[in-house]
Amino acid sequence: MTTDPIESFLGEKRNAVVAGLRQDGRPSMTPNWFYWDGSRFYISTMRPRAKFRIFRRDPRVQLLIDDSTAFRSVVIDGTAEIWEDHEQGLPYYRAVREKYGRAVGSDDELRANLAAEDRVLLVITPSGPRSSWLSWGLE
Repeated sequence: MTTDPIESFLGEKRNAVVAGLRQDGRPSMTPNWFYWDGSRFYISTMRPRAKFRIFRRDPRVQLLIDDSTAFRSVVIDGTAEIWEDHEQGLPYYRAVREKYGRAVGSDDELRANLAAEDRVLLVITPSGPRSSWLSWGLE
């Protein structure tokens, strides 16, 4: 358990609103489960989803992790990389699902589920140090 308020906040069950740019320049925003490992964010999505196409074309991303009931938020600019190799992402898919209380099963079961759902992993690296992130209510 950490005493850092932002680290603690990022470890809680909440959505990350993922924002990218559509081809016509309009923003695209979706709520997603995430896992933060202290240096990168991991978000599972599927190939047919708009996020996959958006971040294949343009890796710029902004995340909003929000607690609307207590006015606590963190906003992070970053770069999204797409991991299509399930083996590479296996521990992070597992971490996301476990964080939100979803049954994961064995590695073989997880691999089969990832393949059946045509999943990919968005790996988001913040563009700057924590001091460059915007936050409210977490000081």
